[in-house]
Amino acid sequence: MERVFNKIVIVSLCDLLTKEVASALSQTLGMMFCDTKDLVEYELIDKNAIENLCSKEYLKERERKVLQHISSFENVVVSINFDYLTHNLNIIKKNSALVFLKLTKSYVVQNATSVEALSYENRTKKLEEISSLTVNLRKTDTKFACEKIIDAIRGIL
Repeated sequence: MERVFNKIVIVSLCDLLTKEVASALSQTLGMMFCDTKDLVEYELIDKNAIENLCSKEYLKERERKVLQHISSFENVVVSINFDYLTHNLNIIKKNSALVFLKLTKSYVVQNATSVEALSYENRTKKLEEISSLTVNLRKTDTKFACEKIIDAIRGIL
């Protein structure tokens, strides 16, 4: 049975690179681009104020609703960070080709948050387990990354 994907979800341990690659890939493939962090922040306006005024549970529920809305999109390349993905995996993974951009540890240490760098091995292992495909990147050139993703996606579509 052939699996049909209506969106490509890109994740890595460096949010800035994830967003750059997802945006470039959407342009290359003629698809819409969506960054989950931008949409959540737009919807919630000030996450810190909401968290202070309400509860963390309320904030997580509001984030979940935004991600459910994103999961209904079709013909879209989605940029998502590790936490949003793992906390909402069942929502996001539905009808998605989940692509993990596996970066070298040295790149993550230099360019990502300290949390991502400190838990590189655990987060990498988790992403490899849940992704439809893993694309190993030694070069972080956006065009090169897009070409590798397109080649890899051809193998699962």
